[in-house]
Amino acid sequence: MRQAFRFKLYQHKRNRHLDRAIDIAASAWNHAVALHRCYYRLFGKMLPKAKLQSHLAKLRQTTHQEWLVLNSQTLQQICDRLYLGWQAFFDGNAKRPPTFRKRLKYRSITFKQCGYKLLGHGRIQIGARTYRFWQSQAIEGVIKTVTVSRNAVGEIFVSFSCDEGWPCDPMPKTGETAGMDRGLKDFGTLQSGERIKAPQPLKQALSEIRDLSRDLSRKVKGSNGRKKARVALARAHEHVANVRSEWHHNTARDLVRRFDMITIEDLSVKGMSKLWGRKAADLGLADFALTLEHQARKAGKTVVKYPRFSRSTGICPLCRAEHKLQLWERTFECCAVAWNRDQAAAIILDEAGCGLGPGVGVRPGGVSLRQPALVTAGSQLGDAGSVCAESHGL
Repeated sequence: MRQAFRFKLYQHKRNRHLDRAIDIAASAWNHAVALHRCYYRLFGKMLPKAKLQSHLAKLRQTTHQEWLVLNSQTLQQICDRLYLGWQAFFDGNAKRPPTFRKRLKYRSITFKQCGYKLLGHGRIQIGARTYRFWQSQAIEGVIKTVTVSRNAVGEIFVSFSCDEGWPCDPMPKTGETAGMDRGLKDFGTLQSGERIKAPQPLKQALSEIRDLSRDLSRKVKGSNGRKKARVALARAHEHVANVRSEWHHNTARDLVRRFDMITIEDLSVKGMSKLWGRKAADLGLADFALTLEHQARKAGKTVVKYPRFSRSTGICPLCRAEHKLQLWERTFECCAVAWNRDQAAAIILDEAGCGLGPGVGVRPGGVSLRQPALVTAGSQLGDAGSVCAESHGL
């Protein structure tokens, strides 16, 4: 398994050489896209990647000698990105095939085995120049690729993708399990009834972002004022993303510290975004799931995903009777108990993750459900099941 270490470069005038290399990579990308389209129109099939890489290598030595700024393997990696984009489109993971990009929106170049050299703590040589970066932690494992990227603000970052060096920081076992029902009213509800409230950084900064967007639209295209307005708007969006990411990591770290196994729903975030738009995007439900899996893997804990098309809302945790609820109905009565819909769903998730509930068996009515997906294994599921059974008095 791979782990990436990302660091920010010191601000220095020599960084303009990396910025220029990314611009040239954008030119090579657009040329590769144009060649691929032309070949498909002529012959009705995809251009083989080896032929495209060989042709770009010839152009690099003849008519496009400005590409000599790029490493030969970096040019090959541009073709790799192109064909990965096509594969994602064919698999249905991308809405559109790879297309042309503006230089400003082309963000990174990647070095494979050569083109860079680590010189010590916080120093790296790329090409013939040496750059310094803020190394906040040790780079563990075998470095496979090095990626130089820039954000919308214009800051340069260097990322190291490493193998065989997963930094594991195991936490002591607590013997506790949890089911977490996620939603929009409450970001998360645990089986104990504890509710997790999430900040909405985009909502809080919306007025400022609107003012900055209005200022940007009034600037003359190509002027220095427009460049400054664009950077100010990009910096505001970056702050929003950083606030959201920090809260995700802190919350996920707290959950894996308290529980040995956490069961969450496999939500259709795209569908929620279509229905509820900005709020669903502001909460970052999909990013939180990835962060929780990452933190659990580091801590040696377990995350279980409840099947997307298996129902958990509106089911009585005692008799498993199903109740049809409208979105505005937050409670329902069953077995002489007034259930909160989110807490009841969290209990169902917890029992399903432990192997006790409907997620692994047959629900009343003969509707069989699929096995929950074990995303991250840090302990045996059977041991967690016995702990969950004791916690629910079963």
